[in-house]
Amino acid sequence: MPIHERGVFESIIKRVEWTEEQCSSVPDYHRQTLTTSLINATDSPPLPEGGVAIALKRWMRENEQQLCEAANVDGCPTCYLPPPTSCDVTTYTLVIMAHTTGRLKKFIDPLVGMMDGWPGMSEIIIVWNSPRTTLTTVTKEKERIYATKLLAWNEDPSHPLRIFFSLEEGLTNNLLNRYHPKLRPKNQAVMYFDDDGPFFSKEAMVNVGFELWRRNSNVQVGAWPRNIRYLSSRMKDAGKKGLKESIDIVAKDVQGDSDISYPSFTPFCRNITQDHVEYNRDSFPDFNAHILLPSGSISHRNFLCFIWRPAFEELREWVAHHKTMPDDMMVSMLVSHLSGKAPRTFPREISTTANDHSADNSAERGINTQVLDQSRRRLGLWNKKGWFDMRVEAINSLLGYFGSMHYGSLGWCAGTIYSQDHDENHSECIPATPTLNMIPWLKEGIGSNHCPPRDATHPVRAVQHMIYKNVK
Repeated sequence: MPIHERGVFESIIKRVEWTEEQCSSVPDYHRQTLTTSLINATDSPPLPEGGVAIALKRWMRENEQQLCEAANVDGCPTCYLPPPTSCDVTTYTLVIMAHTTGRLKKFIDPLVGMMDGWPGMSEIIIVWNSPRTTLTTVTKEKERIYATKLLAWNEDPSHPLRIFFSLEEGLTNNLLNRYHPKLRPKNQAVMYFDDDGPFFSKEAMVNVGFELWRRNSNVQVGAWPRNIRYLSSRMKDAGKKGLKESIDIVAKDVQGDSDISYPSFTPFCRNITQDHVEYNRDSFPDFNAHILLPSGSISHRNFLCFIWRPAFEELREWVAHHKTMPDDMMVSMLVSHLSGKAPRTFPREISTTANDHSADNSAERGINTQVLDQSRRRLGLWNKKGWFDMRVEAINSLLGYFGSMHYGSLGWCAGTIYSQDHDENHSECIPATPTLNMIPWLKEGIGSNHCPPRDATHPVRAVQHMIYKNVK
């Protein structure tokens, strides 16, 4: 039986209340220990500490008649958590959001290759955040060619692609439109890319990422993770403890629908301890990631209902008006609090050469160098004056609103021989670009039995079968 939104909201409220209890009992030696202060980088006021509980209590009180008690009432205006596994799902919807014809080439060229060679991709939704006329009245010849192609696909009823014109659906130009339930994706699995990429390979996204999602469909799954740095010893110790407990759970090969208790979230205690955190812009860690960037992420469509629920209007409005528009932070934090679990990550690059995993040999190993180039290009945003401070401000405000942070993601190698512990604070997966036969849930390793083996005649399984046949 799916978990009804009332139960989900109550669990979030209880977590906030638990966090407040933990914060009130923090000993004096853990209070005001930081030597640095949080910079107010924008004119956006911070979200209220623990504000998510206040918003949910108000929503449930004012809309009690709309909240259905039974989870099987037809037409009930409510949301339901996804199941922990979705082993019966074999297809997915690809969502790309765009708003300018200047980027059409950047996503249409890769999209053509995906349509030709990515098994299971039965639907493509282009979320267009500009007026339709920006596509129908293009003046630049090269851009007009791509716009014409995109519109032709949209008008062809047999084509898997359709355009969702946000403004015609009563929405504004908002980064959160890609998560709007009005998209009505026909598949339970929804895969995301930004219109300017990076676009990861089929091996990474379909063979590895989609298979991980099928075994963990009640959390966000992604290939482009970021993490935050705890600055106080109190938060560091709590985060380290939670991450170790989660690694132990994975190592025991615990299935998603078991009754095991996952680690507690780390209390923030901003008002009591004056703690703040930093946003790590320097790496994409396998372990201990807290935020997934949209490109290369996969989520269950049920989360769309929650993201745009009126109960979270205050949260969405703050994100829309903050100068960095941190939709990635909001979505990752909200989904983790809905599920009570951390996101899962998978490698964004897969080596197609069995004996070579060196980081400086990507071209010879068949790695998509566009991924590397676009990752470097994105550093341009960080050169924008004040951008880092604004992102730090955003994560601290959001963290205060929810009151706590999950225990951190686990690398693809957790519990395997490829997990390398450099010290008690740092683990990583070696090699960074594994081959498919190293991924534990694709062979007889951790997570593989969480979904029954699929027939080799299925398109996704068939590709894996051929690869394994060649490398074994």
